[in-house]
Amino acid sequence: MNAQYPITWRVFTFFLIFFISSCSTLFKPEKTFSKNGLKVTFRSINALDDIQNHRFIYPIILSEKQVLNHLLSLWHKKIVSPGKAQPVFSLDEGAKLAPLFRKALKQVESGKYLNFEFKSPKGLVEGRVFATAKKLHWEFVKINNKVYSNDPLRIRKPTWKLVRMPGQQYQQLQSGRSKKAIKNKLIVDLNIPFPKQRSKSNPPKKSLPKNVKRSEHHESELKSKLETLKKFLDEELIDKSEYEKKRKSLMDQYFKINE
Repeated sequence: MNAQYPITWRVFTFFLIFFISSCSTLFKPEKTFSKNGLKVTFRSINALDDIQNHRFIYPIILSEKQVLNHLLSLWHKKIVSPGKAQPVFSLDEGAKLAPLFRKALKQVESGKYLNFEFKSPKGLVEGRVFATAKKLHWEFVKINNKVYSNDPLRIRKPTWKLVRMPGQQYQQLQSGRSKKAIKNKLIVDLNIPFPKQRSKSNPPKKSLPKNVKRSEHHESELKSKLETLKKFLDEELIDKSEYEKKRKSLMDQYFKINE
């Protein structure tokens, strides 16, 4: 009878060690780092929707140019009184964030996705990103401090939606016999090209008076854009043909405004 106690204690000790080990794994703090207003956290893919239909890719190896093209191809607009689409990240923000995202994506471990928060001058941008075969998945929770809402019943006030560009598609949700587009989630080709819309973003208004101060303002703005474009070329984020094409577009736009 007494001989059973050592066995019972061994079993008890085994399960106790297993329980403690499981708890330490379960409550292990998330890996996080912050720089230049960007905070990234590596979280479990179990927090994502519909993970059984995805084949996740690890590690996520992209060039800085590829990451920049992704960041600059992300646009959104209001659902009510939409107006023109606006970029999620500016040119300067894209140049600053591209190397940080590239490094963070490379460090995503198996079973994890990248959660990010960026404090822009317009407000907080928050989202998630992960990779599947030849695709990068972008999901935005918040843009410029506004949480995504697209309730067809208008119980909650609609806010914004992402705008598809070439090489992008909305994630689809099966609803009965049909599929519904989820407009805060984009599935994007890994090798998406530099977006053409960038050369046309934020054009000066033609109705502004043509005086000396306005001309000086346009000249200063042109120099800033050309310097940024040259920086992209020097850092091999764009090639020579892309540089010349964007440079010509900026110069043509400047001389047209100041005719």
